[in-house]
Amino acid sequence: MSDEVQKQDDSENGNLAKVERKLTEIDPKIFEGIPKQKKQQIIRSLVLTMHKTHIGPLPDPQTLSEYSLIIPNGAERIMQMAEKQLDHRIKMENKVIGGQMLQSNIGQILAFLIGIAALSASTYCIITGHEWSGSILGIGGLTGLVTAFIKGRSQQDKSLEEKRPRLKR
Repeated sequence: MSDEVQKQDDSENGNLAKVERKLTEIDPKIFEGIPKQKKQQIIRSLVLTMHKTHIGPLPDPQTLSEYSLIIPNGAERIMQMAEKQLDHRIKMENKVIGGQMLQSNIGQILAFLIGIAALSASTYCIITGHEWSGSILGIGGLTGLVTAFIKGRSQQDKSLEEKRPRLKR
């Protein structure tokens, strides 16, 4: 039998013994009247159906240490991979935020220029004797500017709300 197969057998026997101890801690009479072979079969079935659950970006410490047994410096390589992914994610988020800010600033500048142009045209129309045209152009220009600013602000607030972490209750 190879060393690796022997390690697996030892690990399985250790797991079986742990499960048996836990079960007898819960109920000392649980295996009363059950033959040894049948008891081992029951425990082996339980071990096969049991699984552990871990939630997080990295494996749990036990699994991480097991990677080091299989792969040279496995745990260290996994940690380096996680750190690289974190750095990459931060860089991408910074690019996205920078792009959004630039887009917002350009939009505000262009909206200001359009507003000034509309008000200038409105003023020119009023001065040249076209009061109705100038008034309509001025009101339309200002309404468009105010609407754009309000809508942009509400979209920004909505976007921030979506990105805000939710507290579990």
